[in-house]
Amino acid sequence: MLSSHPLERRRLIQLAAVGAASLWLPRGTLAQRRWSANPFSLGVASGSPATDSVVLWTRLMAPAGIDRLGRSAIPVKWEVAHDEQFARIVQRGEAPAMAELAHSVHAEVPGLEPDRWYFYRFIAGDAVSATGRTRTLPTPEAAVQKLRIAYASCQRWDQGYFSAWKHMLAENLDAVLFLGDYIYEYPGGASAVRVAPGGYVDSLEGYRRRYALHRSDAALQAMHAACPWIVTWDDHEVQNDYAGVNMGGGSTAPLDDPSKFAVRRAAAYQAYYEHMPLRASTLT
Repeated sequence: MLSSHPLERRRLIQLAAVGAASLWLPRGTLAQRRWSANPFSLGVASGSPATDSVVLWTRLMAPAGIDRLGRSAIPVKWEVAHDEQFARIVQRGEAPAMAELAHSVHAEVPGLEPDRWYFYRFIAGDAVSATGRTRTLPTPEAAVQKLRIAYASCQRWDQGYFSAWKHMLAENLDAVLFLGDYIYEYPGGASAVRVAPGGYVDSLEGYRRRYALHRSDAALQAMHAACPWIVTWDDHEVQNDYAGVNMGGGSTAPLDDPSKFAVRRAAAYQAYYEHMPLRASTLT
């Protein structure tokens, strides 16, 4: 049986819009939360770049998982600066990391200059995230001399290590295009190089765990932090070919049961949004 149901679509859009409309609150308005472990263990990312804005992403995690964070929204501050030391702050704000969205943060940062690099970070209580680097797009009329872009797809955790990201990082890219299959829903195969726990993924919590597993990879984290990503999904973000094929792992939502598959697909799409630097408008 599918063990977890996604949010109703309208409610999901409402929550995403609240998280995107970040406001900076005066210092001292919120209690300083102290963490016993790094809540930013899944790293940081940016994406959906425009000429004057970009989306900043992170997801808070506790060692024992989402329940350790409670059900209330956790305020997360973000800062964007011209320099890596954050001496020249450009924009700052605060976004709620909501339990309904797996305590993910999607800060849509306005008012940036076109075609330039920025540094960013998140702050939650006494914890500060790793520093990420992002950039805006040039204006349509700009005469761009060079743009360094790489594309990638199809990263299956159990079939190999993500060493390609280390080589990509050395290329000093302006952006990454990820063309889908960020995760695979399969259980670990007989020839697995490393174990993907959790069996066949078909529920919201299952998809969340699989994304968190991928996001824990140090090389992938470093590439996310190096430049903005432009992303789309393929089939394995939900199920192979959307075809209900049982690959030996006991899928519980084949296409011959439309009601089950609709729940599974909605869960997969919600988890995808929760783990990607996407604008709230992509849900409408």
